[in-house]
Amino acid sequence: MVTLIALLVLGVPQDPVDLEGDPLPAGAVTRIGTLRMRHDDTVTSLAYAPDGKSLASCGHDGTLRLWDAATGRRLSSVEGHRGRMYSIAFSPDGKRIASTGQDKTVRLWEAGNLREGQSFYGHDEHVWAVAFSADGAKVASAGADESVLIWDVASGLEAQRLRGHEGNVLGVAFSPDGKSVASGGLDGTVRLWSTLTGRETKRIRDNESSVNTVAFSPDGRLLASGTWGGSVRLWDPTTGKSAVKLSGHASVVYRVAFSPDGKLLASASKDNTLRLWDTATGKELRRTVAAEMAVWCVDFSPDGKTIACGTGDHTIRVFDAADGKELLRKQGGGGVSAQAACAPDGKTVATACADGTIRLWDASTGLEKRSMKASVAEVTSMVFAPDGTRLVVAGAEGKIWMFDPATGMESGFMGGEEKVSSVAFSRDGKRLASGGSDKALRLWDPATGTLIAKLGGFGESVRCTAFSPDGKSLVAGDWEGFLCFCDAVTGKELRRFRAGELVIHAVAFSPDGKTLASGGADQIISLWNLETGKVVKRLYGHSGDVQALAYAPDGRFLISASDDHTVRVWDATGGREVHSLGGHEDKVLSLSVSSDGRRAVTASRDATAIIWDLTMLEVKK
Repeated sequence: MVTLIALLVLGVPQDPVDLEGDPLPAGAVTRIGTLRMRHDDTVTSLAYAPDGKSLASCGHDGTLRLWDAATGRRLSSVEGHRGRMYSIAFSPDGKRIASTGQDKTVRLWEAGNLREGQSFYGHDEHVWAVAFSADGAKVASAGADESVLIWDVASGLEAQRLRGHEGNVLGVAFSPDGKSVASGGLDGTVRLWSTLTGRETKRIRDNESSVNTVAFSPDGRLLASGTWGGSVRLWDPTTGKSAVKLSGHASVVYRVAFSPDGKLLASASKDNTLRLWDTATGKELRRTVAAEMAVWCVDFSPDGKTIACGTGDHTIRVFDAADGKELLRKQGGGGVSAQAACAPDGKTVATACADGTIRLWDASTGLEKRSMKASVAEVTSMVFAPDGTRLVVAGAEGKIWMFDPATGMESGFMGGEEKVSSVAFSRDGKRLASGGSDKALRLWDPATGTLIAKLGGFGESVRCTAFSPDGKSLVAGDWEGFLCFCDAVTGKELRRFRAGELVIHAVAFSPDGKTLASGGADQIISLWNLETGKVVKRLYGHSGDVQALAYAPDGRFLISASDDHTVRVWDATGGREVHSLGGHEDKVLSLSVSSDGRRAVTASRDATAIIWDLTMLEVKK
């Protein structure tokens, strides 16, 4: 078994770290983005520990995670529930964390090590929300079974079952004195219940839409609610009358939270914003675009100095409550949406964010050089021109932009149809190919933006494209496992054959043009002899879809990226795996190599890109 372990670290400083101070994998130059304060899916709930030293979070990835609140470093993580998790809460003494999820259970965890303690079974459907009483003796849970359950923590038994809502109960909160429980539901009502009798004592109807969240002020004099329609209201829990209506959100309000002194209310919304309100006047004090996707949850630190929120882009963002300045992050951009490209000279890499923002980074330091905006909801592919003077960006709407990396200015535009999955330049830069979900391959003149040819008949979607080194031909792989070769000048189809039964995600020509590598959902890399059209070797090792392939310019190595979170390096001649590069925590979806073969960049769904030093790769004789 050939290994590169010693060679990958040769000449690299001991224990290299990224800008956040976290360790880098062997062979990595730097990391763009951070593994801190993030999940592998939407962050649905978070809560500060009562002492403010740690922050707990959960998400649709089914994990419960504990973070150092001062640094953002992960302290521990556990698979919390079977399926998605929806809500968590710290006990008042900070010793326990309660959680809910898709598996219909309420669970208690030891906050110090996330060891599972009790589990409460009683709901018949998903459990959406959970709350501790002020004395920590009881836990309330709200479910899709139209009920609120009160649990006795000491015995683990169901103490009360509160029924009355006509639909999912989405939010729940204990009053500070523990005498009441408030709940909000899909039926558009906020209901107050006596914890002594279990009876409904008051019903407040929000005439606008369903109520997603409820929270009592620390002194118990106000009850806040947030709705599907985007409104936030403050109610007098004694009379049930509306005290203040807070207007401004453009979409669903998922969570609300009071500051420790009760003077401020924070709200998290699907409109991507975190908003801060004056509870006395209802005036909006600050509006922060806290994510590139929805903001799902929010909490104040116990001292009221910071606000944390969880987002649909898998991240936790922390802000100074006084001035709104973001804390903890040392890099801008909010992460990477699994697309990255390496400039030909290897000195710059480009990454895409989920909101269509493109950022350019110094490949040696990981410092941001420039940002630009493409008017797309999602960047699906991008590539530098061979001379480095243009960066082509393709989007889910079928549009293709060209930017000047030196200025960040848009330098051209080409229109397609539907989602563009792949773009590729010919080696001389005179042709650009694009393929997408309209089952067509397009050939463009990038100098003028003129469409030269359109080739249809593909299965469902064209997933990948690549030009031959001599620029005479072009290959595309599709969703149904076909490889299609066409003339790179005219776009005329030359030959088409089935490479397999499953989708082909990636293709790459060897530098001498004699071999084509293909990979896809079968988790195998196939090496094709282009003269005979037959597979000469199959490379096994990946345990997930092969998403991207690239040859080193000298032809010695073939590099692959996969859903199995790894980047693998293969001896292109013998077909042996010479190393597996770790470092990503989710699917690796893009891979790009500089023209000089010194640098490569990979981007993952873990919201990071890693820049690799390929000069350390050698094949053991």
